[in-house]
Amino acid sequence: MWMKKRYLLRTPDGEHRAVVARQGDQLAVQLDDGALRDVDAVVVHNGRALSLRIGNRVHLVHLSVAGPRGEVTATLLGRPLELTVLDELHALALGAAGATAGSGVVAAEIPGLVIEIRVREGQTVKRGEPIVVLEAMKMQNELAAPCDGVVASVTAQAGRTVNAGDTLVVITPSAG
Repeated sequence: MWMKKRYLLRTPDGEHRAVVARQGDQLAVQLDDGALRDVDAVVVHNGRALSLRIGNRVHLVHLSVAGPRGEVTATLLGRPLELTVLDELHALALGAAGATAGSGVVAAEIPGLVIEIRVREGQTVKRGEPIVVLEAMKMQNELAAPCDGVVASVTAQAGRTVNAGDTLVVITPSAG
C-alpha cells in the first residue's frame, strides 16, 4: 500500500503541488497534475545534497538550511532556486490565517507558548529579523519577519499559548 504525503511548493514562478508516495523502499513523486514518477533518492555530501534519479536522468540538488517558515535554497543545474516547502496541513493552517509568502502575516506553525515578542506596533522590520519566540515541544523557535515593512499589529502575548495557524504579528509590507 502506497503511503502518500502532499506538499505545497512556493517558487518565484508560483505555487506547485507535489505528492510524495512511499511503498517499502520505493519512492515516487507527482508534480502538479503530472504522472506519478519513480524516484531513487540518496542523501550525499554529509546531508547537504540529494542525488535524485528520475527515469534515466540523475540530478544533484544542493540544499541550504531551511528558514523559519519552510524556506529552502536548492541549487539545481548550477542555478539557485528559492522555494518554500509546506506539508499539506501547514499550508492549510497558513491559508486559514491568511498567510502567504511575503504577505506580512506571521502565524504560529504549531501549537506552543509565546515566550517573547521582540517587536511593537509601528516598528520597522527587515525580512528575516526575529520577531517572536515560540516554545513548542521543549524547543524555542524564533519566528522571523517574512518581508520588509512596518508592524501593523501584534496579537500575540508573552506567556500565552497559541494554536497552529493563529496570527501572531501582522506586518504591512514595504512597497517594492
